[in-house]
Amino acid sequence: MVEFYVLEPPGAGLVPTWQWLMATWFGTGLVVPLRAGLAVFALLPLLVLAIKLPRLVVPVFAVLIFALGVHVASAIDLETGIKDDRRIVIDEVAAFLIGASLIRQAGWRMLVPFAALFLFLDRVKPWPVSYVEQIPSGWGVMLDDLVPAVAVGLLFAVAQHFWNRQSR
Repeated sequence: MVEFYVLEPPGAGLVPTWQWLMATWFGTGLVVPLRAGLAVFALLPLLVLAIKLPRLVVPVFAVLIFALGVHVASAIDLETGIKDDRRIVIDEVAAFLIGASLIRQAGWRMLVPFAALFLFLDRVKPWPVSYVEQIPSGWGVMLDDLVPAVAVGLLFAVAQHFWNRQSR
């Protein structure tokens, strides 16, 4: 049986509460064993609702979250000395939103398979993700998730393009 429990926030008492709250995406990164998966799958209903919004809303929001992620991940790294603490999931959130923006053209029905493949690649960290992860501070934390998200997003968009061409 899987045991669920909640971890202490990264940098609690060392960084302002808002920083660890954002870094853990409102605490989802503290729930073991779900962490990144919980943060990403919690976004799915919001993305479905975002279909009615102008096309640039999600990517702009994602870039803002990415920039915030660089800041909070750097602050926590500096204060704790822990690089890419697994409780920090804002990197998966921002990367997933950027990747989801790429597959909007392909159709929102691809979000769940996209999320599953993205989270798998995020976990196994194949090259070049493992190389990007070495970039110092919050930049490395954020970029090592952006690489697989963009790669999978482009793969899904291209696959959907060819699927649509054959369906005509």
